[in-house]
Amino acid sequence: MESLEIVSMSKLTEQQILQAAEVYVNSYYSELSSLSKDETVLTKIIKSSFIEKQFYAAVMDHQIVGIMAYSTSSSRSQHFEKDALKRVLGTTQGSVVHYFLANQFHKKLPLNENECFLEAVATDPKYRGRGIATSMLLHLIQQLPFNVFKLEVVDTNRAARSIYEKQGFRVYKTVKQRLFRKRLGFKEKLYMMKTVDKSIL
Repeated sequence: MESLEIVSMSKLTEQQILQAAEVYVNSYYSELSSLSKDETVLTKIIKSSFIEKQFYAAVMDHQIVGIMAYSTSSSRSQHFEKDALKRVLGTTQGSVVHYFLANQFHKKLPLNENECFLEAVATDPKYRGRGIATSMLLHLIQQLPFNVFKLEVVDTNRAARSIYEKQGFRVYKTVKQRLFRKRLGFKEKLYMMKTVDKSIL
């Protein structure tokens, strides 16, 4: 594999952060398309939401080929400003979208201080199958000061689940998706967890 570097988003250029937002939108378009069908609009919304110190990017030849973020017991990895959404989507739609995004992304997660939640995992389609998600996962597990790592994967994303299982993650909870199953393309969310003894790393 070509040389891959994993860095904090806070070290990226503005153009690279834009690329990171594009990778995010491409990977989560089916979920985001209910907000807007326009990928340029979605990219602008996502780019402004990043808490950069909690995002990491995989860089290859100065291009962003993957991203991964983490949330803690006190801080989420994304924050959506209502005024920014209103400027992009209009007053009414921006307010409605903010309500739903805040409900999903602003609430504190039920985590202990030694736990984090890995999220916003995305790889550029042109670079999938090259071990980029695995490299990012291992990097965050090694670098972050937590002992317990949790994440979420949908039942239809077998490739991602296989990656996590190979790295020692196990399912500890499943949640049925009761609404919009067909549009979202999955029936349930699986919550996985890995405990790491940092004293032997």
